[in-house]
Amino acid sequence: MSGQVGTSSGLRAAFVRLFAGSIVGKALGFAREIALAATFGTGPAAAAFRAAQTATTLPTHYFSADTLNGGFIPLCARYLREDPARARTLFWSVLLLVSGMGGALSALLFAGADLWTALLVPGLDSSARAMAAGMLRAMAVGVPFYVIASLTSYAEMAGGRYFIASMRAAVQNIGLIAGIGVAAWTGNPLWLGWGFALYAVLFATVGVISVSRTGLARPPEAFDWGEARAVLHEFGRVVRPLLLLPLATGCALAVERIIASFLGTGAVASLDYARTISETGLALLAVPLGMAGLAELSRVGPEALRARVRRLLPAVLLVTVPASLFLALNAEPVVRLLFARGRFGDESVAVTALILVGFSVGFWAQVSGYVLARAMIAEGRSRKVAGVTAVAAGVHIVANVLLYRSLGPIALGLSTSAAGITLLVLTARGLELGLVLRAALLPLAAGSLLYLPIGLALRGTATSSLPLSAAACVLCWIAVVQLAPGLRTVAADLTRTPSLGRAS
Repeated sequence: MSGQVGTSSGLRAAFVRLFAGSIVGKALGFAREIALAATFGTGPAAAAFRAAQTATTLPTHYFSADTLNGGFIPLCARYLREDPARARTLFWSVLLLVSGMGGALSALLFAGADLWTALLVPGLDSSARAMAAGMLRAMAVGVPFYVIASLTSYAEMAGGRYFIASMRAAVQNIGLIAGIGVAAWTGNPLWLGWGFALYAVLFATVGVISVSRTGLARPPEAFDWGEARAVLHEFGRVVRPLLLLPLATGCALAVERIIASFLGTGAVASLDYARTISETGLALLAVPLGMAGLAELSRVGPEALRARVRRLLPAVLLVTVPASLFLALNAEPVVRLLFARGRFGDESVAVTALILVGFSVGFWAQVSGYVLARAMIAEGRSRKVAGVTAVAAGVHIVANVLLYRSLGPIALGLSTSAAGITLLVLTARGLELGLVLRAALLPLAAGSLLYLPIGLALRGTATSSLPLSAAACVLCWIAVVQLAPGLRTVAADLTRTPSLGRAS
């Protein structure tokens, strides 16, 4: 029991730190998107910037996101408990490895910028693709720094510290806002790409300074290449099943970007404006919970982990299901409130709102599925996570291809929702949480049917409709919680503690 309490406290503290950083980062993120929308709208420069971002992050995430954090954090956390000297060897060995890979990728992106952007956004005209290639070259300069910074944040998390991870979004948006400002001031959109490079350098600087204060970053007194090969071999064994994760999600995102380019320049830019809104929940809930859980729950056994997740899932659904329904019903006024200024006109609002409706349909599942997938990785079931992620990515791709001609831009959001629902169902099944999921969703579905006619009656297209709609949503769901005993218990847990589900 004491171990469970300690884990609950550690997860709660980790979540609070990451959540606080996410709040600051998300506020800056909205400031970034508002500035981009007012300055460039959904025109060619905005579309080129989105294309360059995707062209940079798809290959970079292949060895700096799910693969690296899912393999490095649990292994490093175990080494820190058992043999700190071996943990240092792991850190420096992986640092040398990913630094070399980051440098090679930077050179490839710089040299192949024209070809890569042509493959990724074939529907854009030649001038927009050329602009995207120019931005990609600027972003490529920051790739090695980005990879190094990612590793330092994961090293801190393995040791129970979360400063770099909590600062990540804020530093990213400071760099990108600076790029937008210089681009607007000079009239040269290529500075949007240099904003990413600035972020990567700042992020790496913060990461190196912070992790240098820990014993983990102290170089071994005598670097043992034999030991380095041994730890890299074990790291490779842990990482190998995870290599499918970024490949599957990357293919899905690449197809999504290709489809968006065929729907027009405006759809390419609108896709990311809508995603900025829908992914607020991922940034504020799923990512802090998932990353904190990966670090903290890697330290406990499967029974304690399952107990935590059984309490966690209903709490996440209670927050995200009402938010999904409200966002789906009020997508247009929300988009108007956030972005309708400057060069972001009515057409941009309409396309962005359509995509946002599609995202909102499965927003609750995207958040919950992400958290459960990280719990499975913490449990040591990386191969299973890779499999279910591949299935979800396949659903995403097929839905995009089948729906975009008949449904238009909303298909981009609906495809993501379909993938999120698939991921949630498969991860819940993998964690033997099918009954928990069903028990949580039934009263929430009934509550949605109660709220739906009220939400439809109050729905409007102007921002003035939002306050009344939001108040009605909150009051309605308070009533639903009071009427459903199971939801009352979940709500009471949420009110008593920020840990979102303590182990019992």
